[in-house]
Order: sequence, then structure tokens, then C-alpha cells
Amino acid sequence: MLVNVLENCPPGPSSWCSWQVAKATNKEYTHKPALHPDVIKAITPIYQELSKDDLLNRCLGGYTQNANESLNALIWTLAPKITFSGSKCVESAVNIASSIFNHGYSSIILMMNTMNILIGPITANICEALDEERISTAERRSFEATKEGRISRRQSKLTGNDEEEHYYEAGMAD
Repeated sequence: MLVNVLENCPPGPSSWCSWQVAKATNKEYTHKPALHPDVIKAITPIYQELSKDDLLNRCLGGYTQNANESLNALIWTLAPKITFSGSKCVESAVNIASSIFNHGYSSIILMMNTMNILIGPITANICEALDEERISTAERRSFEATKEGRISRRQSKLTGNDEEEHYYEAGMAD
């Protein structure tokens, strides 16, 4: 049930509610600014930058990839939301995730070396393999989204070299 907030304000010129005072004295009510002028001054350039037409036009198709979502997923993999993690644990997860996100899994080796933790060749090989897989996945995904990738797929379909499985074709039961 919605309750009108003004019903909870005492009416009359001695009310603590400035709107009720203005109403009782037949004066025009002007709202107080929602934000401090310094805050408005600080966020206005950011708002103007984010609301430029060229940026908004790029978002129209919904084809933007949010890198923050990817970083957040990595952070919550290290410190899951379903289990309690203290501030130090979450801070460590953020630092490790941002290192992996920016420099790959090989940054873990550098962290271990800094902490004088000896690592074996298997750990180094795993980090190297994960970095190679990460790079190849990123390259494949970027190629799939590019014009060249679309042209390549279209050409392979035209020449019949497409690798998609066909479960049904015309005349297949003849």
C-alpha cells in the first residue's frame, strides 16, 4: 500500500515540513538542491562524457563488452559471494584478479617470487598454458566479431566448406 508522504507532514505555518509551511503561507515552494554544488561540479563532466552521441550510438546494438564484468567474475571466483570473506581476503582477491586480468597468469609467478615462494616447472607450465589459452580465445572471439570473420564464414558456406553439422537436408531420405 502506497502512502502519500505529505500526509505524514503536519500542516500549518509552524510545521517542520517546508512544503507545508509554503502551502500554509501561500508562498511558492522551491526544492532544495539534491546534491551539493561541489558534487554537481565534479560529476557534470563525467555525465557529459558518458552521454555523448558517439558513445551512445556504439551502445545501441548492445554489442559492447563490459570488461568490468569480466574482472568482477574473476574476483568473485577467488572470493565467492556465497561465502563470507573479510576485507583483507576481498582486497587480496581484487589485487590478484587485476594482476591476472592485466598481465595474465604469469603475474602469479612474479608474486610468488616476490614472496620468496619457490615454484616448480609444473606451475610455470600451467601459468604459461593458461595465458596462451586466454590469448587464443581472445583472438578467436575478436575475429568472430570482425568483418573479416563474417566474410570468411560466408565464403565457407558458399563453397560448401562449412563445418556445421547438418541433421537434415532436402532429399536426404531418398
